[in-house]
Parts: sequence; structure tokens; C-alpha cells
Amino acid sequence: MGIEYLQIESKDTRYAYATGRLRGLEVYLLKEGDFVRLKEAADAGEILQVLSKMPLYSDSMKGIEREEDFEKGLEEELKRTYRQLRSFCPEPDLVDLFWLEYDFHNLKVLFKIRFQKNLAETAASELEKNLSPSGTQNIEILKRAVLSEDFSDLSPDLKSIVQESFSSIAKSPHPQIIDSLLDKKLFKYLVLKLAKYSDPFLEELIRRQIDYFNITAFLRVKFWGMEDTRGFLEKILMDEGTVDKKKLLELANQPANSLREVLQATDYGKAIDEALREWENEHSFFSLDRFFEEYILSYTKRGFYVTFGREPLVNYIFLKKREIKVLRGILRGKLARLSEDKMEKYLPSVQ
Repeated sequence: MGIEYLQIESKDTRYAYATGRLRGLEVYLLKEGDFVRLKEAADAGEILQVLSKMPLYSDSMKGIEREEDFEKGLEEELKRTYRQLRSFCPEPDLVDLFWLEYDFHNLKVLFKIRFQKNLAETAASELEKNLSPSGTQNIEILKRAVLSEDFSDLSPDLKSIVQESFSSIAKSPHPQIIDSLLDKKLFKYLVLKLAKYSDPFLEELIRRQIDYFNITAFLRVKFWGMEDTRGFLEKILMDEGTVDKKKLLELANQPANSLREVLQATDYGKAIDEALREWENEHSFFSLDRFFEEYILSYTKRGFYVTFGREPLVNYIFLKKREIKVLRGILRGKLARLSEDKMEKYLPSVQ
């Protein structure tokens, strides 16, 4: 046990009952060995059968008969988790804040449908399949807000965010710009709402998430090759991270390697070094995403050592989200492999 855990102090006794419930749920989180066994399964169908026999997934996977419908089961599990946590959390609004990412994911999809004028009807239909029912807002309400500009059923906060987004996105409706602008709005909103809890744990958590956003956004924009890199970064980067926004803007027109030099002595130095090598070889930032996921989890895992506080709740939320993300990756991989096998079956043999 690290010394940092021994120094944790938390006296929010409202969470005594909630922590007891969470300790019971933690037992059912999938372990590394579980993921290994699922990866070794013959196909997606076998994985779904295994999940349907697990206590927490049995109801969520109950109606899934086709392998291709596994996403519905995972989304149902996210919704089930959300409802369950809200039912015993003394601050259900805090649970809502950690589920807002699914609402903003849906807004990204809907804004892309709305503003990509050359998008064929079939392509729009396919894009709409990416909408997630796991958010705090009803999808039909979000559709009316973005596609018909009917904001009447949105909450006041979300109404303001959606209305403000229209003018910015209408000027620059590129998918990457839509994603970046809405990500910034999400984090701005979270910073504002989490500040009301006056909780150092939550404040440090959002700073780490903003660092993740700022650094990955900086690198993607740099390699995207925009005409006005600095101008766009000025619009999307946030001030509330531990990495100074001004420092990042000063690097906007310098080689990408300069970021590695400036952040070499920070927690992010080695991860950026690896990310730049990965981009050069594979045009991917997978390693950077993986680093920040583990970096943030290493922080939330102090929830295992706290009884009276928000830490156990937040830790469980992050672990559960990662679990579903890993399951989604495994199942998609199985289906992709199946599709490749089917294609090879019907390809003419080469003599």
C-alpha cells in the first residue's frame, strides 16, 4: 500500500451506507483473468453466453439473441449501473455529472448529422446508430434540440450549451472541430459544477482529465495541419489543467518534439515521447490514450481505501466504464474477425 493512501482523510459520513453497497459491487468487477478468458473465447456468441450468466450482466444481456446486437446489451448495462448508483448515492447529481459524457457523445453525432450537408441519407442513418441511450437525457429530446432547434424540453444548463454550440459549429462543421468544441464545453461545465462540492479529490481529478484533453487535442491539431493551428488551439484548449495553456500555445507553431522537451520533467514526459514515436510509425495515439486511462485510474483507486467519502463512488464509476470499454473492444474484435473469415470464404482461390 502506497504512503499516499495512508494519508487520505475523509469524514463524509453520508457515504457510509453507499460505500457498503459499493464494496459489494466491486466484487463483481471483471478481473484481468476474466478478460483473458473472454479474449480466448471462440466467438462473440460464446462471450455473450458467459456474460449472461454473470450476476451484474444477466439482466442486461437477457434479450440479446444476435451477436451483432451486443452493443445494446452493453448500453443496457451502463443504464442499469447509472440507475443503481443513483438509487443509493446521497448525491445523485454527482452520478449525473459522470454520465454526461454520453449526452455529449450524442450531441456530437447529432451535430454531425445536422451540419454535414453532403452526408447521404444512408450515411446519416448509419451515423445515427452511434447514438447512446446511456446518457442522462432522452435521445428524442436531444434530436429535437439539434435537428429541429426545439430546445423546450432541455434542462436550462444543457439548453444554453446547445444553443451556444450552433453558431460555432455552423462556421466550422468539420467532425474533428465538432468533437473538440463539444469536449471543451463538457469540461467547462464539469469544472463549474464540481467546484460547488469544494472537494480536493474531485478538483484534482478534473485537472487530470483536462490535461488528457489538452495534450491529446494539441497533438492531434498539430498533426492535422490546420492553417491557423494557434488560433484553433486558443479556442479549444482549457486553462484549468496542470499544464499551462499559454505554454501549449507558445508551442503551436513549433515542431511537435518541442512538447516532449517542455513536459519532459512532468508525469507526462515518457508518455508523450512514446506517443510521438507511435505517431511516426503508425499514425496513432493509442499509447497516449492508454497512459491517461491508467494515470487517472491510479488516482481514483484511492477509493479502495476510503470509507466515508466520494472516492469509492467515483472509483467504481471509472472502473465500470473501463470494463465496458474493454468488453466492447473484445466483442468488436471477434465480430471483425468473423467478417474477415466470411469474406475469405467467398473470395476466389488463387492458383
